[in-house]
Amino acid sequence: PWPEAPVEGTEAWRGSSSYVPAVSSPQVTVTLEPGGQTSQTPAVMHDGYHPVFDHEAEFDVPCAPLSLLIFEVRDFPSGRPMARRAVRLDAVREGLRWLQLRSTLGNTVPHGGLLVRAEFTGRSKVHEVAADKLRKPSRSVTFEECT
Repeated sequence: PWPEAPVEGTEAWRGSSSYVPAVSSPQVTVTLEPGGQTSQTPAVMHDGYHPVFDHEAEFDVPCAPLSLLIFEVRDFPSGRPMARRAVRLDAVREGLRWLQLRSTLGNTVPHGGLLVRAEFTGRSKVHEVAADKLRKPSRSVTFEECT
């Protein structure tokens, strides 16, 4: 198949100026829940086959019993969801990791994923406050849940 498609309603040929790319322009949104902290990559225009996002995001990790890191790939500018993946933050290990993506129906996308580098830079102010509260006997949160 050609990586380009004719504009709807025309009979243009490949290489003609009336062709528009049929290749997606992916954009990734990364969200940390709870709290709704979000970071978005710029769209990689017309390179849906081998996009390189080269994007850094930094989040303040809340002291919560369950935190999720959600990756969502959308086509730009249509906003059509292409793939997504949610992972528990306590399951994320530092270093380079391959994150297998799933379709919007939950099926594995063959050869579809994101190469992600995770780094934990220490305790945030939220964690320091939580550590102070651990000294009070009425607090039921353990320190491990906040690291």
